[in-house]
Amino acid sequence: MTIKAILFDKDGTLFHFNETWGPWFYDVLLELSDGKHYLLVELANLLKYDYKTKTFYKNSPFIAGTEGETIRIMLSLLPNFEEENLIKWLSKKSMSVDGKPVDNLLETLEQIQEKNIIMGVATNDSVSSAHNQLRENNIKHFFGYIYGFDSGFGFKPGTGMQKEFLRKTSLLANEVIMVGDSMADIESGNKIGMTTVAVLTGPLGRSELEKKADIVLNSISEIPNLLQKL
Repeated sequence: MTIKAILFDKDGTLFHFNETWGPWFYDVLLELSDGKHYLLVELANLLKYDYKTKTFYKNSPFIAGTEGETIRIMLSLLPNFEEENLIKWLSKKSMSVDGKPVDNLLETLEQIQEKNIIMGVATNDSVSSAHNQLRENNIKHFFGYIYGFDSGFGFKPGTGMQKEFLRKTSLLANEVIMVGDSMADIESGNKIGMTTVAVLTGPLGRSELEKKADIVLNSISEIPNLLQKL
């Protein structure tokens, strides 16, 4: 097997998920509930978020869903908000997220780059937030292709972002590894015929990810060794 490219998910893969988004989301709920504790609790329950520990439950729609999906769920409890305004507000808030990088992130990306592997990002976050997060952590230059749910190619577990990546790179699906921490990441890679690698830096455990992924790693830091084996 000759691997020529890797398409990474972002949150839970390049960045620890709960450490990145958990505290941020608590601040979001505080603002939206405007001092009404019952509303904060209802929003947290609806989005399967533990506001006491500031972490998301494994089945939270925020984990694998898009920003738009999350907003539509929230609107059921926020009748005074218009969808367009809430999207703009949440997108602006997300620009403040730097993220907590997984261990050895920079070193790992450098090692992959040294092997002349093409790298891209396919996230269900917005593309502007993705660019900002990668830039703030000084790793944006590693990725020639960055796609978000609003890039015009759909979102995971759909395969639109993967198809566009293959079109742009002129590669075959079996020459690409799809790396992610959620079932949406793995299912999207499986559907299009990429080798799927799951990592344990997101909310899901090994036993869950092994059901769908070709390979399960502790983190992306193990990818350079995997490339040598493949």
